[in-house]
Amino acid sequence: MGSREEALRRIFDATGVGPRLTGDQKRELLSHLEDAVDAKVAAGVPEMDAVGQAFSELGDLRTIAGRFPDPAPSLATAAGGTIAPTIGGMAEMGYALLLFFTFVQYVIAPPLLRVFVKVKVPMPSLTILFFNASEAMQRFWPAVALALAGLLIAVIRVRRSGKRSAALDLALGLTGAVLLAAVIAGLLLPFVGLIEGMR
Repeated sequence: MGSREEALRRIFDATGVGPRLTGDQKRELLSHLEDAVDAKVAAGVPEMDAVGQAFSELGDLRTIAGRFPDPAPSLATAAGGTIAPTIGGMAEMGYALLLFFTFVQYVIAPPLLRVFVKVKVPMPSLTILFFNASEAMQRFWPAVALALAGLLIAVIRVRRSGKRSAALDLALGLTGAVLLAAVIAGLLLPFVGLIEGMR
C-alpha cells in the first residue's frame, strides 16, 4: 500500500499541480485515487491499468486543482523559510472590539462628558470627536444596530462557506483595534491635561 501511495504521489506531482495545493488537498485527491485503484484491482484489473484508469476517470488534474481555494499566502523569512499568516480569526476579534467600542460610546463616554463639562476640563480635539460620535450613535442607534448585525452576518457567512477571507480578517481586526484604542485615548487625554494643570 505504501509503495502504491508513493507511486501515485509521484504521478500526481508529475502533472505540475502539486505546488498549487495544500497538503490536505493533496491527501484528499490521493485518497480518492487510492480508493478508485483498490476498487478496480478488486474487480480483477491489473494494478498498473487500474492506476491509469483511476487518473483518467478523475479528469484533468489542473482543472480539479483550480477548483480548490488558493492556499493561504506565506511570508518569507530571512532564512528562506516561511511563516504561516496569523491574521486568521481577526474578524471575530475585530467584531468583539467593535462591540466593546460601541459599549464605551454608549455607556462610558456620555457621563464622562457631563463631568468634563461640569468641571470645565479642557478637552482635546480627539475627545470632542468621540463625544460627538457618541451623541450621533445614540441618536441613530437603529443604524448602529443594523450595521453591527450586518457585520456579524457577513462574518458568519464567510466562515460557513469554508473560506478564509484575509481582507475581512484584516479590515475588521484593524478597524476594531484602532477605534477602541482611539476612543480610550480620547477619554484619557482630559485626565492627563487635568493632572498636568494641577502640578
